[in-house]
Amino acid sequence: MAFDKTLRLRVRFECCRHGVRETTLAGYWNFAQQVEKGRLKLHGVDLRLYVAALIERYVRLGLERKVLADIRHNVFTIAAPDAP
Repeated sequence: MAFDKTLRLRVRFECCRHGVRETTLAGYWNFAQQVEKGRLKLHGVDLRLYVAALIERYVRLGLERKVLADIRHNVFTIAAPDAP
């Protein structure tokens, strides 16, 4: 439970840094929860591809790519997938 609170604060910090409105914080929190679930099951390239797919999904839902990428990098320290 303690990590859950820490994760929530870190996601909120990244969102506030980008000026995300309070009404859209839930979407970024949902993204972070899905990344965390993937992080527990996947590693390496598979994890990076999974998170990249999540970012694309949440961009289609209306969230900002830059904020999602910063959450990926600054909260979870997951690198972007290598370009083919």
